[in-house]
Amino acid sequence: MDEDIQVTARHVDISDRVRQYAVDRTQKLERFYDGIVSAHVILSKDNSPAENKTAEINIDVYQKRLSATDNGETYDTAINKCVNALRRQLEKYKSQLRSTDKDAH
Repeated sequence: MDEDIQVTARHVDISDRVRQYAVDRTQKLERFYDGIVSAHVILSKDNSPAENKTAEINIDVYQKRLSATDNGETYDTAINKCVNALRRQLEKYKSQLRSTDKDAH
């Protein structure tokens, strides 16, 4: 899935280390569900005085798009929060697939 992960920075410059971190963390979602088709990571910065960093991750699976958006003091913490939220969504999606498969057979 590495070539299917796109990282976008909105109105900010991000380092190669942050870009690679986003790709690495998003790739680890394949441990929970291997049917991920593509992923898009969007990094931006709030206009608040604290200037929190915002990460949004959208992943496409079969006939569905899962997404998570979160803030943090650094891009790393924002990315970690999004990945954790997507992990929970993937586990729920996977259990829904299993339950419908049992009914179909």
